[in-house]
Amino acid sequence: QCKEQGGVVVLPHFPNPRCEGAASIVLDYIDAVEMTSWGDLYSGINPYSLSDWYRYLNCGYFVAAVGGTDKMSATTAVGTVRTYALVEDEEFTYDAWKGAVRSGRTFATYGPLMEFSVEGHPMGSRIEIPAGGGMLNAEWHIATVTVPFSKIELVVNGETRDVVSVLPDQREAFGSVSVRVDRSSWIALRVRGGYADKREAILAHSSPVMVKVAGTEFFAAADAITILEQIEGAIAFIDTIATRAEAKAYKAVKVTLTNAHRAIHNRMHNMGVYHDHSPLNEHDHPHHKQ
Repeated sequence: QCKEQGGVVVLPHFPNPRCEGAASIVLDYIDAVEMTSWGDLYSGINPYSLSDWYRYLNCGYFVAAVGGTDKMSATTAVGTVRTYALVEDEEFTYDAWKGAVRSGRTFATYGPLMEFSVEGHPMGSRIEIPAGGGMLNAEWHIATVTVPFSKIELVVNGETRDVVSVLPDQREAFGSVSVRVDRSSWIALRVRGGYADKREAILAHSSPVMVKVAGTEFFAAADAITILEQIEGAIAFIDTIATRAEAKAYKAVKVTLTNAHRAIHNRMHNMGVYHDHSPLNEHDHPHHKQ
């Protein structure tokens, strides 16, 4: 309904509670996910949030990174972690800002500001390159007037590909690095740091640049299985221990979850990925034979 009204749909305090979230992303109902602070002002972006987000990106399900304090009480300040969205070549309006968030021209931060691009394309861009891949140049500019940063990391498909350390009193840094990709990949920037009396934390993260290499797909078998299992878990929950909704609502939820399950399940079969089925989803299929 939010999308039908022109809104931006954000999955809050991601990835909890791990029920309908997986299906919502697979069915393209979600524009962005919160890089959550989980009520701790000094712990930075939670790695738990990041690890699940990376799974979806690895399988080509693009959702932008936005900030989310998950403010439930006065112990967390509003705006502790923020969203910045890039609006270019147009008037700054609410609709333009929404478009920037949907497109992923965003970063989430506890303080450091960033500019990040791959081959001159800003975060959120989709790039296509020929089969076989090639070298791509990533450029970044980081600055802060609040929380000090200590490391700048280039992330490719969830793996740290390059790390640049900065001096303790350094408040601004520029850099570039060439990275080779030989299959469809996503590339993002991650910033670490913290105050001297606190442990190092993840302070900022860009939305990725998606690089489509001809002849290859965005797909990671282990991550696809995890996403499928989350959807199966949601189906099991509503069919067993959840309070049963009235019939029409229950059927609507069940159809949505089933459609999402079928969508990623079919992708896995098309990629030739073997996987075990839960008792609720057993069926005979030649790909299931070992």
